[in-house]
Amino acid sequence: MSSDDPFAFTCGCLPLWFASGAGAVARRVLGSTVIGGMRAASGIAIFLIPVTFYVVERFATGRKSLMAEEAPPVTQPVVVA
Repeated sequence: MSSDDPFAFTCGCLPLWFASGAGAVARRVLGSTVIGGMRAASGIAIFLIPVTFYVVERFATGRKSLMAEEAPPVTQPVVVA
């Protein structure tokens, strides 16, 4: 595990989420926001970015193959002796 592990950071914010006493509402709001943001960022990084990359690559390679099919065949020059 690295020092920028999102799971460890999220677990470190759990005391904010379960805060009680003076100023608990502000701490709970902060904890909820940070934990929700880390979950959203992790979900985007794990699921959305790879899927978007796959779709873009499929679209790009599909256009290249279509362009290759539409191109006229290259003919060899006729050499007259």
